[in-house]
Amino acid sequence: MKDYMPFFENTDLFRDFSTDEIVAALSCLEGNIQKYKKKDILFMQDKPLTAVGLILRGTIYLTKEDASGAFSIFSELTDGELFGETALLFEQEYSGYGAYAADDSEILFIQMQNITNPSGSLCAIRGKVIENLLALIVKNNRLLYHKLDIVSHKSLRQRILHYLELQARRNHSSSFSIPFTRADLADYLTVDRSALSRELRRMEQDGLIKYTKNKFELMQKA
Repeated sequence: MKDYMPFFENTDLFRDFSTDEIVAALSCLEGNIQKYKKKDILFMQDKPLTAVGLILRGTIYLTKEDASGAFSIFSELTDGELFGETALLFEQEYSGYGAYAADDSEILFIQMQNITNPSGSLCAIRGKVIENLLALIVKNNRLLYHKLDIVSHKSLRQRILHYLELQARRNHSSSFSIPFTRADLADYLTVDRSALSRELRRMEQDGLIKYTKNKFELMQKA
């Protein structure tokens, strides 16, 4: 854990914590670090969640599979972001979504019962952890609202443009890389991969974008 301390000190989960408080919190929360290879499954949607995960390195896709077997990516999270927070409210119940590593990743897991149990041993630190967790949950909800906003567009071109514009704002540049492969982007936008590829070529021909693999440049707005 000592090697990760500079990271912990700069993450939202431990905002305004001293080094000693971080050490105490990790001990009380039974924090443990797990490493995953690309495509490894972190958890399945039909399994209960007992821990919250903080991404130390890598990218995690949150996924959903419906009764017909249709699969989609509804969120992508990276360094310093949180997942599994639904376990705070629905301990031992199914998560309703799954997660897998989009690339080699390291995750800090903290146990839910040590946060939600009022008689836990965190004392004053427990309150600070909960306060920071709530801020991270609000941030995650904002990301989900962005996803809903994207898929609300009926036009494939508008879905793509809206997603790319959000990425440009996130990167503070009209030139940026996205975290998705073409297949993953199609899953995220809930569109057919072939249709997505065709529309990207048309958009480049129309002078809206330039792209090479996952590197994009927005040229102008539609």
